[in-house]
Amino acid sequence: MTSARSRIAAWLRLLRPLRWPVVAAVVLVVLAMLASWSSKTETARVRELGQNRLDIYASSLRNAIERYDALPIVLSTHPDIMALLRNPDAPGLRDKISRYLALSNGDTRSTVLYLLDTDGMTLAASNWDTPQSYVGKNYAFRPYFLQAKEGRAGHFYGIGFTTHQPGYFLSYPVRDGNKVVGVVVAKINLDAVEREWPRGGGPILVADSNGIVFLSNAPELKWRALAPLPAEMLRYIADTHQYGDRREFVTLGLSDRELLDTGVERAELDAGGTSRSVLVQRMALGGLGWHLVTLNDLAPVRQAVRHTLIGALFALLALASLLLYWRQYRRRMLDRLQASSALRHTQTVLEREVAMRGGELAETQLRLQRETAERQKLEARLRIAHDKLLHAGKLAVLGQMTAALVRELGQPLAAVRVLTHALRGAPELAEGTRTHLDGIGAHATRIAALTTRLGAYARRSDDRFGPVLLRGVIDNAVLLLETQFRQQQVRLDLDQSDSRVRVSGNPAQLEQLLVSLLRNALDAVQVSPQPVIRVSVERSGPRVQISISDNGPGIAEAELTTLFDPFAAPDGNSDRLGLGLVTAKAIAGDCGGRLSATNQPEGGAMFVLELSVVDWEP
Repeated sequence: MTSARSRIAAWLRLLRPLRWPVVAAVVLVVLAMLASWSSKTETARVRELGQNRLDIYASSLRNAIERYDALPIVLSTHPDIMALLRNPDAPGLRDKISRYLALSNGDTRSTVLYLLDTDGMTLAASNWDTPQSYVGKNYAFRPYFLQAKEGRAGHFYGIGFTTHQPGYFLSYPVRDGNKVVGVVVAKINLDAVEREWPRGGGPILVADSNGIVFLSNAPELKWRALAPLPAEMLRYIADTHQYGDRREFVTLGLSDRELLDTGVERAELDAGGTSRSVLVQRMALGGLGWHLVTLNDLAPVRQAVRHTLIGALFALLALASLLLYWRQYRRRMLDRLQASSALRHTQTVLEREVAMRGGELAETQLRLQRETAERQKLEARLRIAHDKLLHAGKLAVLGQMTAALVRELGQPLAAVRVLTHALRGAPELAEGTRTHLDGIGAHATRIAALTTRLGAYARRSDDRFGPVLLRGVIDNAVLLLETQFRQQQVRLDLDQSDSRVRVSGNPAQLEQLLVSLLRNALDAVQVSPQPVIRVSVERSGPRVQISISDNGPGIAEAELTTLFDPFAAPDGNSDRLGLGLVTAKAIAGDCGGRLSATNQPEGGAMFVLELSVVDWEP
C-alpha cells in the first residue's frame, strides 16, 4: 500500500508542470462548445423569425393577387364584349365597352382593363381616353396573351410595353362556343404591397421563375438576378419585353454560400461595397411560379456568441477567484488545525480528569434520585392509607349512629306493640277500632323487623368469610330499601332462578355492597316516567354474576373511566360523598370478586358483580 501511494505521488510531481496547459486547454474547449451552442441557438431564433416573415409576406402577396383572380373571368361573360368581338366595326360599341371597362376598373381599383382580339390587337381599354391608351396596340408577343389564346388562364409579371410601368397581368379567354374569340386582360400594380413591407428587419425579395427580383423593400436589390442567367433566358426576356429595355441583370452578390437545410442557406451578401453575413430563406409561391426570399442579417448571432463568451469568461474568472479563495482558506484552516492540535491534547487530558470526577458525582446523583423516587412512592402510599383510614372512620361513625338509632327505636316500638295488643283485648272496643289496632300492630312489627335488619347492617363485621346464601343477601338488601321503592313507585324485577347459590364472602359486606348499588339505581331512575330496576342472577361454571340494571339516563362516557374513583358522583348529586362505589368495589375485591359498570344498548346503566361459587346443593 505504501509503495502504491509513493508511485502515485511521484506521478503527481511529474504532471504538476503540465497542470496549467491542461487547464487552458479545458477552458478553450468549454468556450468553443459554448460558442457553438450560442451560435446554433441564435441562428435557430433568426431562422424562426425569417420563416414567420415569409409566411406573413406570402399571405399578403397572395391576398393582393387573389382578389383579382375572378375579374377577367367575370368580364369575359359580358354580352357586349362578345358582341364587339363578333362585330369589331360596330359603330359606338368600342366606346361603350371602353367606358364599361373604365367603370369596372374604378370599382375594382385595378390598373388597366382591356380587350384583345385573336390577333392580339386591343379593341377596348379602360385607359382609352388617356395619352397612354392601349387601344390599337398589339400585344400578341406577351406570354399572358399566348396562354389565354390556348384556352387557359394566363398570368405574367413585367413592365408595361406602353406605360413602362411594372405590373401583374391576369388574362382569360373569351369563348364563342368552344372557340376562343378574344382575351380579357387585367393589369394590377403591386407597388402598394411593396410599400407596405417594412424597411427594417432585413431585405425581402420576390423573384420570378427566371430568378429576377422584381419586388423588394430594398431598392438597391431590385432588378437583380439570384444567379447568373443563361443566354436563351435573356433572349426570351428580350422577345417578350418582360422588363422593358433591360437586357442585363446584375447578380445579387451572394458568395460563400453554405446550405443548411432545404430552402435555407448561410451566405455573404455584397451590397454597396460592404459584405455581411445573412441567412437566406426561400419559399415557393405555388401557382405563381415565383419565389419569396428573405435575407436576415446574422449580426445578432455574432453578438450573441460574443456575449456568451464574455459571460463565460466572467464566470471562469469568478470560479478561479473562488478556487483561489478556497485554497487560501484551506491553508488557513490547516494552520488553525495544527495550532489547535496541542490545545485538543490538553483538553483531552482535562476531559479525562473531569470524567473521573464526574463519574463519582454521577453515582451520587443517581443514588439521590433513587432515594427521592422511593420517598415519593412512600408518600403516595401514605396518602392512599390516609384516605382509606378517613373513609373507614366516616363509615364507623355512620354505623355507630345507625346502631344508636336502632336502640332508641326498639323500646318505643315494643311499647306500641304491647299497648296495641292490650287495647285489642278490651271487650267494649268496637270492631272497626280493633281492625285499626291490628293494622297498627302489623306496621309496628314491620318497623321492628326493619330496624333489626338495619342494626345488623350497621354492626361491625367480624371480617369472617364463608359460604353465603346469595338469595338471603339480596332479600335483606331489598328489604332495607323497600320504603324507597314504594315511595318512588319503582318496579323491581327479581330474577333468582339459581336461588340455592352460595358464594364466598362476608354477609354484612355483601349486603352493604348490594344496598349501595340499589341506591345508585334508585337515584338514576328518578327522571324516568316508568322507572324499572332489574336484579338478575346468572351462574356460569364456578362463577356467578349479579346484574343490577335500570332504565335511567345511563352514565356519561367521560365518567366511565373515573366511576370508581373516590368522591366521584356520576349521578351529579352534590349531597353525596361519592364513596359508595369505591367501597362497593373494595368489598367485591375483598370477596375475591369483580365489580364493573357499563351502559346498555337500549338505555340505562348496568352494574355487574361477579363472585365465586363455593358450593351448590342439587
